[in-house]
Amino acid sequence: MKQIKRLFYALAGVPVIAVLAWAVAVPTDLIEERIKGAVVQSHRGMLSLAVSGLKKGLLFSLHADGLELSIDSRPALTVTNVSGRFSPRSLLRGKLGFPIIGKIGGGDVHGFAEYPGEGQVTITGAELSAIPYLSRFGMDIRGSLNSRITITGAAMNMTFHVPDLMIDDSASLIPLLNTFRSLQGALSVAGNRITIESISLEGDKGYARLKGDIVNNVMNLTLELMPEANRLNATESMIIGKYAVSPGYYVVPIRGPVPQP
Repeated sequence: MKQIKRLFYALAGVPVIAVLAWAVAVPTDLIEERIKGAVVQSHRGMLSLAVSGLKKGLLFSLHADGLELSIDSRPALTVTNVSGRFSPRSLLRGKLGFPIIGKIGGGDVHGFAEYPGEGQVTITGAELSAIPYLSRFGMDIRGSLNSRITITGAAMNMTFHVPDLMIDDSASLIPLLNTFRSLQGALSVAGNRITIESISLEGDKGYARLKGDIVNNVMNLTLELMPEANRLNATESMIIGKYAVSPGYYVVPIRGPVPQP
């Protein structure tokens, strides 16, 4: 009976020791370093992460004022008011896993990430104007982003939908962009390559589809335009005329380096 009691006390002490080790023996700087290192290693240095205001809480919880994801050292996405808690189940498998809650602008971020391995993140109602990467393309893009992101190893896949798109493309040479009112699509990130499987746009004057890739910050994209001819004014018809492939179908190449902010 005494041996059973000793075993019981020993097992009961394990969680207490783990909590004390978390509170005392695991420095916040080490946690931050591991989180940032996981992002860099998974994407060959193309992606990097800056963490601000990281704090430990009770029972393996974490809070950060902000996470800023950069692509090629340029700000791409900022998530604020981030909180999470390490998953004991993941730790037992030798992995670092935790649920994530945060904000992008006025939108919500929920998900679960595990390193090394995988993760899933859902974004609801995030404002496009709060995503710094989009400002690099020389246009004002607004709307509410709903997205699902899946991470598997070094690859990230993203599907998304913007039902209330507004584009001010006064500084852009791409025709008809300001006429589109919704978009949906899918893209992936692996290493130094962003692959746009397809982004479809729908608007007042027809449809369009964007596809291609961005490798080492160089665009190799194609925009297919399928406008309603009777909805175009004379200037719009003249601008897209040189891209005509067949009646009602136009192909606009988008090549060259991604614009600098």
